[in-house]
Amino acid sequence: MSGKDKSQGRKDDATPFKPGGLKSFKDLARLKGVEPTTPAEPDSKFKFVTDTAGRKIDDIKEADARERISRRPAAFGPMNTGPAVYRDAESEEMAILASFRVRTFFPDDVLREVENLPQDPTEADKQGRLDLRDQTIFTIDGDDARDYDDAISIQALGGGEYEVGVHIADVGHYVRPGTALDAEALARATSVYLPDQVVPMLPEELSNHLCSLVEGRDRLAYSVFMRFDAKGKRTDSRVGKSVIRSVKRNTYRIVQELLDGVDSDETRAIAFLREPLEHFRKWTVLQQQIRDAKGSLRMQSRERKFLFDERHEVKAVVDYPRYFSMALIEETALAANQAVGDLFRKRGLPTIYRVHKEKSQEEIEEVAKMLDEHGIRVPTKDRLTGRDIGRMIRTARRMPNAEALIGRIMGLIERAVYEVKDDKDVATHFGLARQAYLHFTSPIRRYPDLMVHRWLWAIESRGDEAAAELKTLELLDDLNSIAAHSSAQADVAEMCSNALGDLKVCQFMHPHIDEKLEAKVFRVSPFGMEIHLTAFNVTGFLPVRAIGERGEVKGPTLTIKQGRFVKSFTEGHPIAVRLKDVDFLRLQLMLELA
Repeated sequence: MSGKDKSQGRKDDATPFKPGGLKSFKDLARLKGVEPTTPAEPDSKFKFVTDTAGRKIDDIKEADARERISRRPAAFGPMNTGPAVYRDAESEEMAILASFRVRTFFPDDVLREVENLPQDPTEADKQGRLDLRDQTIFTIDGDDARDYDDAISIQALGGGEYEVGVHIADVGHYVRPGTALDAEALARATSVYLPDQVVPMLPEELSNHLCSLVEGRDRLAYSVFMRFDAKGKRTDSRVGKSVIRSVKRNTYRIVQELLDGVDSDETRAIAFLREPLEHFRKWTVLQQQIRDAKGSLRMQSRERKFLFDERHEVKAVVDYPRYFSMALIEETALAANQAVGDLFRKRGLPTIYRVHKEKSQEEIEEVAKMLDEHGIRVPTKDRLTGRDIGRMIRTARRMPNAEALIGRIMGLIERAVYEVKDDKDVATHFGLARQAYLHFTSPIRRYPDLMVHRWLWAIESRGDEAAAELKTLELLDDLNSIAAHSSAQADVAEMCSNALGDLKVCQFMHPHIDEKLEAKVFRVSPFGMEIHLTAFNVTGFLPVRAIGERGEVKGPTLTIKQGRFVKSFTEGHPIAVRLKDVDFLRLQLMLELA
């Protein structure tokens, strides 16, 4: 348990989560109702040739991606950073990480390479780069962020035009092909963000220091400059390796307060950024209008945040605040990702894109029939757009069971994945209503971004030679393997994060067993009800069998036969329940009627 002896605070008859209880992440994934995907087996090897900082790395004969991953030494065990529960191999938290096969520490071969890295970029590292250290470049992140991989700048050009700069940590300068660092980053493919810990893709010396765009320190970046006209349309873009020095590390909250006119010590400390932030505000609104006009889906989903006390026990679960300043950063990232994707497409070159496919017509019809029972009409047309989904979500928000309905509406949308595409087989992203969209802005925590960086620099610095390499069948096969592996790892990371969050909820609520709790019916199904415990902002499960014989669902209402009587329960309506037990195997709160 978090921050206390595991024998304390739990009833003797409660089922503990044992490290041996689940044998793999697939077991826990299935327990959570998700079937994990497995990357396709590659069938060839390739000769990887790239170019970094003008120094060519020739004839690195590498195995394919799957082999490079399988060669990595074991890397699960107690962590040396974060709360005490992650330093204890027998903790419940570590048991879940083991079930998902998360690599929790960095093997010796990686650490040896890290030892040879400088604390800051050397003068030689800075040679041949754009020197942007005199420009007003800054970061905006969450209060508790530790890795800053993107910084922004903006210049008003007159007549309503802007040049927006997005400056991304140049991870590829340090993480080179053929190194243990690269192989380990590939194996992980993503950082795993937990309620109280981060399992990084790269060692902390890189992710939190040398590659993090910290305030007041010289850092290497890959910069994307984009020019926009007065209507917000991008008219030009260019990319280049740079050296920057962030003038300020900002948070979403304080930036939002400055934009809202709040006068405080915190806002006065960033008052010198008021002008660029006001320019960004205008530019962001234009970008949102363009997205809306194209039918892009703009979601504002709820995200839970755990607050911990001095013993590192959960003291509250709150909804993460949502600020316009977050949209500002989102729009800069979308713009930079699109600009780089367009560059590859314009040059007729393949790379790893972010692909979001449409649902099949059969699947849409099935979901539409269910939504119709809830009073949500799915438009009858050849293909849905993000605008259609957005309209349905806005309709749902006016209903008492809004969150449950939104979850069902999202059944109209597929999961996004990584795939290799080119200018002939163009990548499409349904949710964003974009083509040739990729991930470029987070190479600290996503391996596909690092691959895009690596090949962008190769084609920028070596032109036709690199372009020819990028089109070889051997490399395309390997890129496909990397894309499939990265998609699977992203899913695993999300499932792991959700499972850890559910564990924290179980730990949080265990002392409240047998208490009567005020609640609302969140979602109904033939098997029972998901119940929102309003005072604690968490959900539990009330099975039909705890009430009566069988359940029948019609629209938002569940009816349960109880002897000669019939009870009905409707989503969004209040209900009094009692916390019967905490199931640490299924990571679920078990409820009964009070």
